[in-house]
Amino acid sequence: MIALDFSTFLGRFHPLFVHMPIGFVFLAILLEWWQSFKKLEKISSLISIAWFLSGLSAIMAALCGWYLGETGLYEEEQLFLHRWLGIVLVPIFFAGWWLKKNYYNYSKIIQHGFNLLIIVLLSIEGHQGGNLTHGDTYLTEFAPEPLQNLMGAKNEVAQEKQLINPDSVKVYEDLIYPIFENSCINCHGDEVKRGGLNMAYADSLMLGGSNNNMIIEGNAEGSELFRRITLPQKSIKFMPPTKKVLTYDQIKTIEWWINQGASFEATLTDVEISKNMKPVLLRQYGLNTEPKPWYEKVKVSPLDSTKISAIQKQGFKVKVLGEKIPLLDISYTGKDLTLEKMKTLEMASSHITWLVLSGTNVKDEYLSGLIKFSNLTRLELDNTQISDNGVFHLKNASHLEILNLYNTLVSKVSLPVIKELPGLKRVYLSETKVLPEDVKSFNEDDSKLSVIITSKD
Repeated sequence: MIALDFSTFLGRFHPLFVHMPIGFVFLAILLEWWQSFKKLEKISSLISIAWFLSGLSAIMAALCGWYLGETGLYEEEQLFLHRWLGIVLVPIFFAGWWLKKNYYNYSKIIQHGFNLLIIVLLSIEGHQGGNLTHGDTYLTEFAPEPLQNLMGAKNEVAQEKQLINPDSVKVYEDLIYPIFENSCINCHGDEVKRGGLNMAYADSLMLGGSNNNMIIEGNAEGSELFRRITLPQKSIKFMPPTKKVLTYDQIKTIEWWINQGASFEATLTDVEISKNMKPVLLRQYGLNTEPKPWYEKVKVSPLDSTKISAIQKQGFKVKVLGEKIPLLDISYTGKDLTLEKMKTLEMASSHITWLVLSGTNVKDEYLSGLIKFSNLTRLELDNTQISDNGVFHLKNASHLEILNLYNTLVSKVSLPVIKELPGLKRVYLSETKVLPEDVKSFNEDDSKLSVIITSKD
């Protein structure tokens, strides 16, 4: 740790030293060109001295630059050319010192050609350094558009991968790995393994490099990976120390993945998505993980129009949910509902998803045919004489999501049946024989089911 701190200390002198060889070299070249323009008989010894000083300062700049690069502050693929060209420039500067010291032993073509070569190399080196410090678009982002096109500048906005169907999303492959690929693998991959860590593959990631606790399954707080990405940015162990700092949503996604067991195979439907993670997944990837109503999932062909007409002739109102959802919303009003009329609905048993019988004379036995209604998601029986016997007919309504029993004759006898309905999200039991204390533990046991009930005055 002490060695790392000291080398980082030395590395931060790089910006101080890096301008010195540039200044000495340009001073020497300008002085040489001025004397050549003036056609002076003897070249000044200051020119060779300036070249020698540029070599010495280049050694310091390269040494400090090497230490600065080792801190991991820069991506290896961008650092490589800048680092090694800086090292190559050191002997070139000393070659310039020898060339200028023996100025009259070489032709002016060689002298001026060498000067031009140094200017080109310094321009490349300086541009690479600017890209490392300020980003690839620093020079061109505010340039006029024609000039941007001429210079090949790219004005692309990076966006997270947008995923459509949550059921097909693999947590690691689609959510976690893209984060690592964008911000980590350049320094922890096949070619460069800082700290001995290779994050390009699942098995090498779990090995953890020099730290065996890189990922502790089910324990984000104890995982070195999570600790590093949540350290203060001023810490030399903060990761990633480049400009590709992880966002809040990315950090929360990694934390959630580790706490869920850090599986490399699990799909989104295999893991628990907490209430706090749902908006993160929506913002980060466009993933809406709120469960869809059954009627949005089911696929059926439109019901034959003659069957719809037959149902309407029995006094039922029929509505189609939508052009892409050919399921039916059926309702009835009045006190003349009969068992025969209810049996007419069976010709549309797989198409009826909403059934409203509020305020009718519906009887318990009328509900016996609902066992055939495979896509029934909403049943309105409020203000009727339905009792526990009627609710018993609903025990196989596996996709029923909303059940309105307000002001009916049901009692707590119906609660076990209601509780066993797998898709039920909301049930209305106010003004029934069910008391609030009857459903107190009921609500505590099943957080997915909301029971709406008020006590009678």
